[in-house]
Amino acid sequence: MNHSRRKEIRRDPTRMRRLLRSITLSLWGAVLVGIVYYFVVVHQAAQTETTRTQAAPQTEWHDVPISEVGAGEVYEELEQYSTLYVLEYLLDYDSMWPHDELRRLKLFGLYDEDDDDDADDEKEKVVVKVKEEPTKSTKSTKPTTASEASSKQSQAQSPKRPGVISDWDHLFQQYGERYGWDWCVLASIAYQESKFRAGIVGMGGATGLMGIMPATGRRYGYSRAKLKNAENSVHVACMALRDFGRAFAHITDAEQRMKFTLASYNAGNAHVLDARRLAERAELDPDRWDDSVEIYMARLNEPKYYKDPLVQHGRANGAHTVRYVAEVFNRAQSYKKKVQYATAE
Repeated sequence: MNHSRRKEIRRDPTRMRRLLRSITLSLWGAVLVGIVYYFVVVHQAAQTETTRTQAAPQTEWHDVPISEVGAGEVYEELEQYSTLYVLEYLLDYDSMWPHDELRRLKLFGLYDEDDDDDADDEKEKVVVKVKEEPTKSTKSTKPTTASEASSKQSQAQSPKRPGVISDWDHLFQQYGERYGWDWCVLASIAYQESKFRAGIVGMGGATGLMGIMPATGRRYGYSRAKLKNAENSVHVACMALRDFGRAFAHITDAEQRMKFTLASYNAGNAHVLDARRLAERAELDPDRWDDSVEIYMARLNEPKYYKDPLVQHGRANGAHTVRYVAEVFNRAQSYKKKVQYATAE
């Protein structure tokens, strides 16, 4: 634009306004295009990548509703009720782990010999106190501390009395007889799930004495509040065990059938059936838990196995289920010995 042209524009206000308007609109247009480009291309791409990253782990775990029965997940709050804690109830016996069970757990990498040292240390720390009947009525001037009160309450509720496992033995016996389950196994499940505490709620939602998930309670007509009632919890657990057991009714060996049912109570029938199919393909007995189906159950958290076409229900924390079955079964055997020993005396 030459000098005369610029002078001409300055003299004509209308043409000046048009030029300024055009420049302004161009700048705003460039800003608008930049904003649209950012949100459509840059921001959207970042959001998509984040969504993919967050969704990736979830797509691997597509569990089925039936696995909601019992403690189907590893709940941190209930993990403390592990093998070591059962020692305070089983000091009368040398070991709760028969040699064949130890051998299998070592095979799957679920047991370490170093655990024996920890168990021994824990065992040494446990002091069995015998409550003596006072011969004279005396009053102590020493105030009772909170720790002493807790200790007295613990002793009052302790199942170390001869032949008594817990305060809920009458419920285990009543419903065990009604549904055809050994009451010592029911007691062992209760210890595993809640350490005999009726009002507990696990971090994953497992509720009550028998660790029932709320969805399972609703399936049998019980709300979460009702599951905190010990009798309701035992009743629901027995109904669930009965229903799970129907899938294994063809198994003639009662012990193996019970272990399959316990595994289903913990992880759901669907995952157990997946492990059975894998065991059968490996030419192992699909109707035997020990040294057969439990091997592949423990491997269901490995991509090589849970992505196998035979596995229809995805990943499962099978190693936890194998430990669960072993601990519940062996604790139940120890409970039986405790009761038999007391009865014999």
